[in-house]
Amino acid sequence: MIKNEYVHIDFGDCQELLKSVPDESVTLVVTSPPYNIGKSYGKYQDKVSFDEWKELINNVTREVYRVLKPEGSFFLNLSPIPFGKDKEILPLPYIGYDIMKQNGFGIRNIITWTFNNMQNCINRLSGRYENIIWGVKDFDKYIFNLDDVRIPYITQNDKRLEGGAGRNPTDVWYFNRVNNMTKKALNLTHPTIYPLDMIERIIKMSSNEGDTVLDPFMGSGTTAVAALNHNRKVIGFELDTSYESEIKQRLEKETLRQLNLFE
Repeated sequence: MIKNEYVHIDFGDCQELLKSVPDESVTLVVTSPPYNIGKSYGKYQDKVSFDEWKELINNVTREVYRVLKPEGSFFLNLSPIPFGKDKEILPLPYIGYDIMKQNGFGIRNIITWTFNNMQNCINRLSGRYENIIWGVKDFDKYIFNLDDVRIPYITQNDKRLEGGAGRNPTDVWYFNRVNNMTKKALNLTHPTIYPLDMIERIIKMSSNEGDTVLDPFMGSGTTAVAALNHNRKVIGFELDTSYESEIKQRLEKETLRQLNLFE
């Protein structure tokens, strides 16, 4: 366990650990579960039956809905994947959409995350996007801090642009993946690591300072780093204890304040 007044990261099955989180105690959940494509995640077997995978996502989503405050949001990152002997594309984001709807979420946006650094295909078009489904508990109450995430206008010095605060980022985001060279430089081993600046955008947009952010599939700790750097508290769960030292290292080196972590 990694714990202090700002951080609570526990190791084990998030389906069980989520049950310990009180009702309506979390403002934001942002996570990227395994995609069931055979990635090497250590303890987790990333190649189960499709029904088992859907059960995992459904169990987590049900608990996420319970722990979120009325103004809370759930950002679920999923990708289309090659599936079966013919490598037919399976649209996991659509399946995630159905699961979120079945568990009571209203869908505010389906964000398209685009990137460049990925392998090229030889028998189909090379994939260059994933989706982040943004679900809310209450369309009348959810947090949306647009002014905190505005980006520069494409056209400068246009008299029609008032205030100069910047424009809405839209629902198509470009953030490059964390490549192997970057992982090596940071001494990280997790196979799939979020771009930190992308998670920071979500945290600034859908929570306020002092709020609690939860990631049930913590991985290498990107959500924790982003939350702490923007004065949020964080709860995280990770199945594989082999990533504990990696998470600690990132919290100590990449966060903006000393955390005095203890077990």
